[in-house]
Amino acid sequence: MAKKSRKQTEKINEKKKNKRSDRRKDSNKDSGLIRVEAKMMDVGMNMREKEESVFAGLVSGNPSLIQSNFGFKGNFELVVPMTSGGLAHYWRNNDDLELPWYGPIKFGDATDRFNSSSLIQSSFGSQGNLELATTDVNGKNLFHFWRDSGPSFDWHGPSYISEPSKKSVFNENPSLIQSRYGHNGNFDLVVPLSKGGFAHYWRDNDDPALPWYGPFNFGSTTGVLYEAATLIQSNFGSPGNLELVARTKDQLAFFWRDSGPEFKWNGPFIIDRGVAGCPCMIQSKFGLKGNFELVVPLTSGGLGYYWRDNDDENLCWNGPLMFGTRLGRVDAVTFVQSNFGNPGNFELVASAGGQLALFWRDSGPDLRWNGPFFSIPI
Repeated sequence: MAKKSRKQTEKINEKKKNKRSDRRKDSNKDSGLIRVEAKMMDVGMNMREKEESVFAGLVSGNPSLIQSNFGFKGNFELVVPMTSGGLAHYWRNNDDLELPWYGPIKFGDATDRFNSSSLIQSSFGSQGNLELATTDVNGKNLFHFWRDSGPSFDWHGPSYISEPSKKSVFNENPSLIQSRYGHNGNFDLVVPLSKGGFAHYWRDNDDPALPWYGPFNFGSTTGVLYEAATLIQSNFGSPGNLELVARTKDQLAFFWRDSGPEFKWNGPFIIDRGVAGCPCMIQSKFGLKGNFELVVPLTSGGLGYYWRDNDDENLCWNGPLMFGTRLGRVDAVTFVQSNFGNPGNFELVASAGGQLALFWRDSGPDLRWNGPFFSIPI
């Protein structure tokens, strides 16, 4: 949707602040159909025009989903590379009872192809800018984009995080967070390297020049080539250890870095085999300490859900619980814990065959995955 439509929608949302925004449950949906879940607000458009205006075009590479603080409830924000080039931003209005998606808002040069996206909302800007790390399709360069938090909502970039290169340096996706290091919270980023192991970059957000530092390489002593990674900062250690899950071939490996004074990376510790594609990990509000929650595509098709019980001193990983098998092969997955449900439902987007499939899991007592719901017309 155009920016004008977003502003109009936000005005409407102001009138809905006292209304409760609940998820519509429709168990009779045929998830094999390629269709749009929510109707567009523009009454004059016919159904074909509605479908073309939402999730138009096939996607490639790794999508990235967050729940932002835009809107009263907090909208879902999604960025994904497009097969035609450039990147696309979509958002879901969680203040509207019908939960409509809007987009694509395209940015980045349409002649450039990207293979990944890692999206956060930072503490910069009046409400919080969107910040994105991505690599180009050949793995030569690592870029940064950002979108202001209003009133123009423009995407800016790309700027280089790594030194410009004419040869392949990176292998698949970066994973970006804003950590609790530094007064303003540094950006920390980990990306697999084409020669094996990983590179860690960080941006000093207390320096007005906002310089990036790195690469600080680790995990390369065994010569293992990692093909995907997902990074969080946990509540272990002070101010919080960095926790990383990466895939090499069909294996999931776990790494962690202490909060200081050594800042030493530890691992790999093998979690499981039989996985594929790009995984995604969060620390949830389940459990006293907050469990680690992990979803990853499986070599057998569909998705596997793992969790680590952080209240258990043995810190054992459990799983996989399989779901989404009707998708067949899945390329990548991104998910969050939202403020729907109590303590919060899981909301997931999977990339499979150039489409985006939506899932969600209730907060209990069933803890059941629902989906897929396809929102990309062919």
